[in-house]
Amino acid sequence: MAALVGLVFGVVVTGYCGLMLAGAVGLSGTAGRLHVDSCAVVRTNNKPTIECHGQLLSADGRLIDTDAVIEADARIGSTIAVRDQPLTGLETLGFRAIVGWATLTVVGLLVLAFSIVQALTLCGWDAAATAGSRYGAAPLAVAVGVGGLIYVLTVLYEHVFKP
Repeated sequence: MAALVGLVFGVVVTGYCGLMLAGAVGLSGTAGRLHVDSCAVVRTNNKPTIECHGQLLSADGRLIDTDAVIEADARIGSTIAVRDQPLTGLETLGFRAIVGWATLTVVGLLVLAFSIVQALTLCGWDAAATAGSRYGAAPLAVAVGVGGLIYVLTVLYEHVFKP
């Protein structure tokens, strides 16, 4: 049963994060720019998030929304690249978004790999399960670690070195 739950969870996480990754690299959604007019800390379920409001312009400069809202750590007066995603609304773009969504997509693939290894073991195919964990799950685990490290370094860089 755990293998089935892992397979379903892995497919859902990989699919959602893959869609968001496609948006982050510009393959889905509508590109635009948000000119930030104001930002405020908002508490949702006791979790503070930063919401920024501003004018949303399409890539060709047309005004789309005069009071667009996005969860982002942006400065008032700045203009940030965004993409209007079909399922989630506005998302920020850039290296940080690409690395973050790519890492989470690989996490979904890692869950899938471990679930397949568990299913193979339950079916009595131990040799295939050993090969799957050695050649599938292990490289994915390394990729998750490297992606997480790059993401953390990107966030630190943006907060320490950007004016």
